[in-house]
Amino acid sequence: MSEILIIGVSTVDLIGGPLDEYPEPGGLRTFEQLTLAPGGCAVNVALGLARLGLKCDLITRIGADPLGAYLKEELQRHLISDRGLIVDQTAPTPFSFVVVHRDGQRSFLHCPGANSRLNREDVPREQLIGRRFVMLSGAMIMERLDGEPCASLLRAARRQGAVTLLDTVFVEGFDTAAWQARLLPCLEQIDYFAPSLPEARALTGLDEPGRVVDRLLKFGARNVVLKLDAEGALLATKGGRRAHLPAYPVEQVVDSTGAGDSFCAGFLAGLATGRPPFEAARLGNAVAHHCIQARGATAGVPTLALADAFLERGASGTVPTDVT
Repeated sequence: MSEILIIGVSTVDLIGGPLDEYPEPGGLRTFEQLTLAPGGCAVNVALGLARLGLKCDLITRIGADPLGAYLKEELQRHLISDRGLIVDQTAPTPFSFVVVHRDGQRSFLHCPGANSRLNREDVPREQLIGRRFVMLSGAMIMERLDGEPCASLLRAARRQGAVTLLDTVFVEGFDTAAWQARLLPCLEQIDYFAPSLPEARALTGLDEPGRVVDRLLKFGARNVVLKLDAEGALLATKGGRRAHLPAYPVEQVVDSTGAGDSFCAGFLAGLATGRPPFEAARLGNAVAHHCIQARGATAGVPTLALADAFLERGASGTVPTDVT
């Protein structure tokens, strides 16, 4: 059993592009490349950790179908235990068609499938014993786990001595009340809350990152790692320390799929290897920097040694001068 447990969303991603405009009904547009890859927040974090050289266990649901078999094979190939894979006999393996635009940004068409059936009973108490870190990845699209069941799971993990982390998925069409109904019960059980800025804005109803972070801390999160896309990350602690950790510039963004998940993998790897939170966030930025220079959610994730070498070379933006 690994000291790190990842719980949450899995998908199989079909990644196509570049494509900047969708066809009209009945129309046709062409694109240049198509890639099949494992995906989903929890799978991306688990694969990211594996590529960094850290072991973890994963609990997620897949379907009893060829895509589920493919996902299981990919996890085994990266030496991730399949003991936490729950094969759902009635729901399909979750699937996303990812459209990559010419600037590297992406859009998703998603079939939730078995993700919506992941539930509290899928994570029994014995799965939490002995864990140093428990991360739940993919809140907002897990119908049976969002809200109080998620809070119960995180509470149980903390009682077993684990550091808890949570990230979310941005879903269009949910108002602030819907976001708060699903996430507010969880925040007091989270040691590190790692939403993207659009997700945090949807949750708080606020816009400016500093005010957003203040509100999330007031809601009960112990620490907030706000992912700012090309601007890096803003890390704030309950004790009043905060810093903006700038992203490392790249000449060309090939594919931003998985950028936030790769940041989470790097951040969690930093914590797991004993680094202070601000240093862990720097590592998260370095891993995301490499991720977006390759097609797919995890193909560009480096080894931990390569990420550290990148940081040691003095890449711009590595020193947070505004820590308070």
